[in-house]
Amino acid sequence: MKTNYLRIIAIVTLVINGLIISAQSSGIYKTFADYKNGVMEVTINCDNKNGKIKANNYFGKDYITVIKKGEKHNLEKEKIFGYELCDGELYRFMDNKSISVDDKGVLWIYSKEEIVSHSPKRGTKKELVYYFSKDGDGEIKNLTLNNLKAAFPDNHKLHDAFDLRFRSDAALKGYDGYNKMYKINHFLQTQGI
Repeated sequence: MKTNYLRIIAIVTLVINGLIISAQSSGIYKTFADYKNGVMEVTINCDNKNGKIKANNYFGKDYITVIKKGEKHNLEKEKIFGYELCDGELYRFMDNKSISVDDKGVLWIYSKEEIVSHSPKRGTKKELVYYFSKDGDGEIKNLTLNNLKAAFPDNHKLHDAFDLRFRSDAALKGYDGYNKMYKINHFLQTQGI
């Protein structure tokens, strides 16, 4: 009797997990409110191989292409909040290029691989450049000490704390593996922000 009960629980668990996995989708969020509420403007079922999102980051294209059931839909980047892929990665747009949302804490932290130098002998050198916004739909700015201070203009105690804790712009990009967030977000939480 106990064995049958355990089998039933195992089967029900597998069925529920299968439904959750098969229900996974990617798509476009028209607004930040839509993102917060989980409402996608265009949805693509991740189990279907006929769907795709193309960010069109090259050649200055100002639209994103969504292929759903073989049909192409072009949406203006400036009129949508962002998009989410099947792996759960969320992207927003800055200067008509997609940037990855890496952390959603007090600050939203973004990154984008950018060319920092190019020479015929050494080739192209790329590195991750980091950005932030104060809210999920806030203006995206370079992640620097000066920009952080400008985001909290009247909090001079916080400005001093930034200077003590983060001695350089590079220090802001550190990730806290224990707390699973960027160190700047953990720091802001401890400051009661």
